[in-house]
Amino acid sequence: MREIKIPVGISDFKEIREGSYYYIDKTGLISRILKESPAKVILITRPRRFGKTLGMSMLAEFFDIEKDSRKIFQGLEISNHEKLCHAWQNQRPTVFLTFKNVDGLSFDSAYGQLKYEIGRLYEEYAYLLDGEHISDNERQIYERIRKQAAGEVEVTRSLQLLLQLMNKYYGKQAILLLDEYDVPLAKASSHGYYEQMLEVIKAMMTTALKDNAALCFSIV
Repeated sequence: MREIKIPVGISDFKEIREGSYYYIDKTGLISRILKESPAKVILITRPRRFGKTLGMSMLAEFFDIEKDSRKIFQGLEISNHEKLCHAWQNQRPTVFLTFKNVDGLSFDSAYGQLKYEIGRLYEEYAYLLDGEHISDNERQIYERIRKQAAGEVEVTRSLQLLLQLMNKYYGKQAILLLDEYDVPLAKASSHGYYEQMLEVIKAMMTTALKDNAALCFSIV
């Protein structure tokens, strides 16, 4: 009998599939999102340990235009939807960001963690600087955010700018997957700087998600 490999501590969809770990097929979520949801912003509520991070990783592998995920989705439920896969699989610029590590005993500490996460994200997509549609001003802002030297306004508008640059680079609206969006506020509430963090997260979410023509849809 073949030993069943349990993916304890693994929330990366690609690693689970390529490592032949035990996986409960939840790819039907993809077709449900695409067929049933007319919303620009989709909120997935869940209890702790439900597997939302793994689900987000799955969605990122499916949509991301920089990936070729056909092999790891073979044999799963979504592969039965051929037309949908042809239209959407690896066809959209996709940003997957988690706020799980944005924590601190003070606002300055937590805000520093937020700047680090955004800077790391900008490092990942630094190839956007080679696009012909990026302006000199956008390039300068991008570099400040990437080097964690940006001011608060630029940080709070960082997701908006990134999505707009991806839209111009690929000529397609982008998808934003934001995991653990509530962690910074929950930690802030516990340590006494809720109002300060709320102002930052509210500005970031509003500019990225509301009336953003560069956004196809977002899942949080």
